[in-house]
Formats: sequence, structure tokens, C-alpha cells
Amino acid sequence: MKLISRVLKAFGLFLILGALAFYFWPEKTYEPYQVSPEYQAQVDAFYLPDMPPDWTWNTFEAADGTKLRWGETGNSAAAKATLIMVPGYTATMSMYPEHVDILARRGYHVVGIDMRGQGGSERHRASQPEKLWVDDFKDYSDDLAAFIKTLPRKEGQPVIAMAISFGGHVGVRMAGDHPGLVDGLFLMAPAIEPKAGEMSFSQAKNLMNWARRLGKSKNYLQGNDNWKPFQEDISIANIDLCSSNPNRLPNRDVVFTRNPAERVGGVTAQWGAEFFESSEYIRRDGYLENIDVPVTIISAEVDYFVVTDVNQAACDSRFPDCQRLDLKGAGHCLLQESDELLGEMFESLDALLERIKSTSG
Repeated sequence: MKLISRVLKAFGLFLILGALAFYFWPEKTYEPYQVSPEYQAQVDAFYLPDMPPDWTWNTFEAADGTKLRWGETGNSAAAKATLIMVPGYTATMSMYPEHVDILARRGYHVVGIDMRGQGGSERHRASQPEKLWVDDFKDYSDDLAAFIKTLPRKEGQPVIAMAISFGGHVGVRMAGDHPGLVDGLFLMAPAIEPKAGEMSFSQAKNLMNWARRLGKSKNYLQGNDNWKPFQEDISIANIDLCSSNPNRLPNRDVVFTRNPAERVGGVTAQWGAEFFESSEYIRRDGYLENIDVPVTIISAEVDYFVVTDVNQAACDSRFPDCQRLDLKGAGHCLLQESDELLGEMFESLDALLERIKSTSG
């Protein structure tokens, strides 16, 4: 028993020291990760196409002056609908030139926007460009709503938000807080409730809020840091690694290696706490029930980032008009999956458009 007691005391001391190191260690000076020559050679050989020739980049200024990068295809006059792409956490429109081209060829006017602090949009702190910061998570949905209001509307051309993961959370909150701006939601593994690893949702939220109370809002959470490659061999892919397709899984890391200015690092205490509080906000009674536009939710078979059961239950019993597509063999990074799975998803997008047209008379 004495030995067990000593072990427990030593373990408790280890936890205390770890907590002290996390909460009181000063913020490190920013040093971008340097990839190895071997990794750089893989990236140099990886094929990621350019944006379609008719794609143009633009800048939108948010209410607080933050400059957000967005772009669009040049087919708006003849398109059957406008599709607003909202990338997920750390993601950038630079990852999706192939998808933009495919969707434009299917008849969509594709508009894409990088959320504040991501991609080509302005960073909160020049001295720590990879650290996401948001005063209140509604800033994201307010940004998206204000941006959509600037887009010209054409009669008979519905507007659909195609929102991915964290972007799906933003898309849901935009539709709930700013009704009437879009005609439909196409949600790909939306983070209505994010997973918290080995912790419960409430434990993770409390930990992040304690970090904020201790003045460590700008610190990365334990285990998080500036960007580095997801894996050293970019030819390896499987469902447990977010996508089963080695030709698309490396898209983000390829972009971040070729253009370090687009890099985003791990989760900070402020960002994570705001995210979890926003999740509680959109999951409260009556919120999803009041989003009365047609919705499609895509779920991956294996998803380590969002609670799929919550998404499926929301579609089955909370959104007034929702259809599900549960993809076998898919990981969370749905747009980085195989041609076959992309085909299923884009067919469901076409089906959503038909539902929108039928409900609008």
C-alpha cells in the first residue's frame, strides 16, 4: 500500500508540474516549422492544380476591419446556383482548385471565402500568425453573413452554403442568427458538437476556460503547436488518417509547405473555449428547429473530430427539412476523398438544389 501511495503521489506531482508548465510558461517566439529536404521533395512532386482560369481572388472587409480573402468563378451569369464554400478548421480555399473546377463544370457559380485568421485572410497577430483568435465565435458567422449580403442575387439562382467541419458550424450559426441569407445548407461533417479527445465535452470546456481565467488565452492547448506535416510520408492514406485517398489527403500540407503564409497551427485556449461555448449555443432547444431552409448533412464512417451521432440526430429530428448521406469508407476530410465518394456527395448536392427549387415554388 505504501508503494501504491508513493506512485500516486509521484503521479499527482507530475500532473501538477505539467499544469504549471502549461499555464505559466511564457509564450514562445514564433518559429515556423522547417520541413526536411526529403519532405520538400515529396511536396515538389505532388500534383495540386491551379485554380480554374476564370477564378478571381478578391478582398472583403469585415465589420472590425479584418480583411478576408475570397474568390469566385466567372460563370455567374449562366450558373444554376451560387455555391458558397466555407472551409474547415485550418483549411484554405487554396486546397480546393480541383473541386472548384468540378463544381463549376456541374453548373455552379462557386464562391469561396477563407475565415479570419486562415488561408489568405488577415491574421490576428502578426507576431504569431499561426494562432487563431476570435473574441466571440459569432464573429465568424457575422463575417459570413455580412459577406453574403454583398453578393449580387439573381432571380432563379439559389444560394447554397457548402460548409465543411468547423466551417459547417459557422454555416449553421450564420443560418440561425441571420435567417433568409441562403436558400439551403450543404453541411459536410459539420462540427455541431466537436469531439474533445479523451475528455468529455464539459471537461474540455472547463479546462479551456480555466486557461483563460489564468491569463493564458493566447497559449496553445497542451499538445498543440505551430503547424508541422501531418505525416512524413505523404503517399500513405487510410480512413483513420482523415481520408482514404493519397491523391488528396496531403492537400493542406502541400499548400502550407509551398506557401507558409497560409499556415494555421493548433488550438489556443481562447479559440477552443469560444468554439465549445458556440456549440452549446447552437445545440440549445429551438435553435436548429428554426432553420427552415432545406439541409443536407454528410457524415463520414470514421470521424475523430466531430460527434457524428449529434449530426445524424439533428438531421433526423431537429432541422425541419434535412436529408442525410452517411458515407461508408470515408474519413472526416470528405473533400479529400476518392472520386467515387466525391461523386456521391455532389449528386446529393444536386438533389439538394432540386429540393430548394421545389420548395420555392
